[in-house]
Amino acid sequence: MENVESRLRTILAEYGLEVEPGSLATALAVRVVDAEREVERMAEALSGATEDAAASAKAGDLRRSVRGDLLAAVTDKAAALDAALMKVAERREALAMTAEFAKRAS
Repeated sequence: MENVESRLRTILAEYGLEVEPGSLATALAVRVVDAEREVERMAEALSGATEDAAASAKAGDLRRSVRGDLLAAVTDKAAALDAALMKVAERREALAMTAEFAKRAS
């Protein structure tokens, strides 16, 4: 992922805004960047859990799969990723509303 400042500028530009230290839009964009980073972490965790489950299945370790450990690990990671994606969507929606208000005010 690009560096934080670059990503911040990119996100604000998507909404027709510029970085203004202390502004609500900039603060919300920082939160979007943070949420996007969380999505990346959760996606990596899900990928790792899926790889571990596949390796266990290939190795024939049926004890873990019969107990549901493999599915539980992957399902938990998928739920965390889903929550992180929702956080990005919610923060982008808040930023869009703020941008709309800013445009109307100017």
